[in-house]
Amino acid sequence: MKVLLVSANREQFPDPVFPLGAAYAAGAIRRAGHRVVVLDLAFLRDPERSLRESILREEADILAFSLRNLDNAAYPLTRFYLPDYRNLLRTARETLLHSAHPKAPLVVGGSAVGLMPVPLVKSLEADYGVAGESEEAFPALLDALERGCSPLNIPGVVGAKEGGGAAIPLPFPDSPIPPVAEGGSWSRLRPARDLFDLPRYLRVGGMANIQTKRGCVFRCRYCTYPLLEGREHRLRDPEDVADEIEELVERSRVRSFFFVDSVFNLPASHAEGVSRALIRRKIRIRWSAYASPAGLTRGLLETMAAAGCDGLEVGSDSADGTTLLALGKGFSADRILEVAEDCRKVGIPLCHSLIFGGPGETPETVRRTCQRIDETRPMAVVAMAGVRLYPGTPLGEWALSSGLVSSEEDFLEPRFFIDPAVRSFLIPYLEAFSAARGNWILPGVVPPLAPTTQRIIRFMGYRKPLWHLLKYGVFKNRVYRDR
Repeated sequence: MKVLLVSANREQFPDPVFPLGAAYAAGAIRRAGHRVVVLDLAFLRDPERSLRESILREEADILAFSLRNLDNAAYPLTRFYLPDYRNLLRTARETLLHSAHPKAPLVVGGSAVGLMPVPLVKSLEADYGVAGESEEAFPALLDALERGCSPLNIPGVVGAKEGGGAAIPLPFPDSPIPPVAEGGSWSRLRPARDLFDLPRYLRVGGMANIQTKRGCVFRCRYCTYPLLEGREHRLRDPEDVADEIEELVERSRVRSFFFVDSVFNLPASHAEGVSRALIRRKIRIRWSAYASPAGLTRGLLETMAAAGCDGLEVGSDSADGTTLLALGKGFSADRILEVAEDCRKVGIPLCHSLIFGGPGETPETVRRTCQRIDETRPMAVVAMAGVRLYPGTPLGEWALSSGLVSSEEDFLEPRFFIDPAVRSFLIPYLEAFSAARGNWILPGVVPPLAPTTQRIIRFMGYRKPLWHLLKYGVFKNRVYRDR
């Protein structure tokens, strides 16, 4: 079968992100023996016109849409993507009526669908949805449709027709996997980067993205990673990760990378293995990653630095003990301070990621977090005001049971929780605190970087995450605020 795969993400802040999930899906489709053509909407001026032209030109048997996010998860400057997705699928349905395959099914997938598969499939009036990972489910769906069978018995697939209801749960592992074990078929699959304009993403985004594992063992009350990837780690062989990086260095001359794992440094043995594989091969690159204070030891940081790590975005969330406990974090405020000191000694720049306004937050806990984080002298801080609520998370289920949200469908619209004790206090305080420092980024409060400024910075060859620029006085208070 021939598939037209549409990557629908058009968000440009802080950088356009290469659609790694869609590239994995395209690779899986191709590996299964089907034809796949990609339409990436990220840089197109008129996405609906481009979609119409592609449908009529390609005459595909299936139209698949990869939907990365429902919104930017930032408050109060929230950007809601669902209306754009509705317009795309409406355009597709109308165009199909004049195409060679007027009854071609519309299939949606991606992390947005994984969070709310049934409500989203209904809202978009799609024929089918793939909830969660698509590397197995989507080729199986194609095979079923090619045989004239219903795909609704495939784990992860939901349907708007044939009485399709809730998806059969995806078969995530129920027990820990040893650090060297292969994490499933996706771990042996290369994303089909050749079907996308990788050079442009490198030019305007600075870095290539790499995934070394899936799954998250933490129990953070707001987080969706366990829902999307499972609650246990599924790991790629470190040598295979190094192979992929080496291929990108040799074929595409990539020198800057970002590891998109929810937490790169856990399991510590796997992070150590990936780092040492890069060291053994003497691959001269620089890279950044998401990290947790838990398990981020001085020894591991030294190995990571030797492997080229030149920046970590650490999910500290708070520096107040009671707030960390309320958010379900697995570390203490003292651990955050220790990690910050170790990063400084090793020479790895640090960006704290914070979330304010969760249950139990008070003006005092906000002040304490801001003061303690400031004392760590980070290169940058990203602070979110309010917690985005999602179904299936502990905080989302609490919101449902307490009546803050009436049904799962209500989560499709951006819903944020801010504890009443800080509702009027939080944003003015964060604005004043951050303005006095210049290296605090408030994505939902202060308008983000102007597109022209971002393009100029990348055109000049800057390849690191933009928050690195905040170490320079000329960029303080400007990099993410210049309008």
